[in-house]
Amino acid sequence: MDNEHHISFLLLFGFLNLALFAAGYLGKLLRFPSIFFYILFGIFLGKFIHETEAIEIFSEIGIVLLFFYLGLEFNIDRAIKTAKKIWSVGLIDFLFGFGIVSLAMYLMGFDLFTSLLTGGVAYASSSAITTKIIVDNHRIANPETELILGLMVFEDIIAPILLAVLAAFSSGGELNLINIFLILVKVAAVFIFSVSVAILFKNHIAMFVDAFIEEEIFTLFSLGGLIFFAGFTQYIGLSEALGAFLMGMIVSESGKAHEIEKVMFSIRDLAVAIFFFLFGAGIQFSGDFDKKILIALIVVVILSIVGKFLTGYIGGLIYGLSKKKAFETGLTIINRGEFSVVMSKFAHPQFIPFIGIYVLIMAFIGIILAQYAPQISNIIFPKKKKKKGKKKKDIPSYAT
Repeated sequence: MDNEHHISFLLLFGFLNLALFAAGYLGKLLRFPSIFFYILFGIFLGKFIHETEAIEIFSEIGIVLLFFYLGLEFNIDRAIKTAKKIWSVGLIDFLFGFGIVSLAMYLMGFDLFTSLLTGGVAYASSSAITTKIIVDNHRIANPETELILGLMVFEDIIAPILLAVLAAFSSGGELNLINIFLILVKVAAVFIFSVSVAILFKNHIAMFVDAFIEEEIFTLFSLGGLIFFAGFTQYIGLSEALGAFLMGMIVSESGKAHEIEKVMFSIRDLAVAIFFFLFGAGIQFSGDFDKKILIALIVVVILSIVGKFLTGYIGGLIYGLSKKKAFETGLTIINRGEFSVVMSKFAHPQFIPFIGIYVLIMAFIGIILAQYAPQISNIIFPKKKKKKGKKKKDIPSYAT
């Protein structure tokens, strides 16, 4: 048994990367997003990866890079325009995704923090899964795609704020109006600081990128600055995800997002894959699964499916889509993924299996429904057949 605890880090890290390769390759073969298989492989192979601090830290960097890349998609102008255009649908989404699920958990007897955490887990669709399905199925030009991507953008903005609030309370803070107000003040202050830096120094950032993009010091500075700012927001009681997201927005405002994406792309993919694998590895199933947890899981899955579908359908009608396209929108956004997993960071250990099973169920059901959304909507809303008019009989020439 002692030898098991002295396996070298390189051997463990090599095994981990080969497992991730197998998971990613299987995803490509089956045309399923790799996230699903990273978690699944983590559940089954995680016992071979002993708790190694270096690997744990690397997975945390995965969260930082994931949210940094999300931030790169938003300059300030785009974020404001999207919020203005989609806010009504976004509020419906927040009500159905976060509000109703949180309330249901609280009414089932769970404490307030666990109820809010579950609402956070159930809130956001997976941007990675949704975008991949839209691209793979050539649905970019479809009328509902603008609404779907706009809603993903709205969720991408709200999710880091939600994470920051949950992070503050996970460290032992009390849930009361004063504390919530103080947290929101911190979030607002960090946002104002980031926006100010983005506007005042965007030209300086652009010149720096142009001057040093090919140099190794650029990678060191950009990665160091990113992790430092993420660490700072974590230090003041908010989440590292919020700091990473805002750093991405600062860089995006300079117009150099694409150049920086290329520099850290491979690091991000590896770190994010490790994060999902270790999440799966942390899911430990026991024979005595609490009946209350099981009932809650069934209720939350049902509410999550119905809630997202109604968000897409009602939101689609508000957005001006036809009933058929609104129905298709509802089916496309049911999946859950990376945000739900990141929320699990703040969960009690005994609640991790709940989140793990929830993510797998919602990812699987969501992927299937999104893949076949056009076909299902065609069945529900079949094309009306045009009535054929009676053809006039030709009058023979001799009859005249």
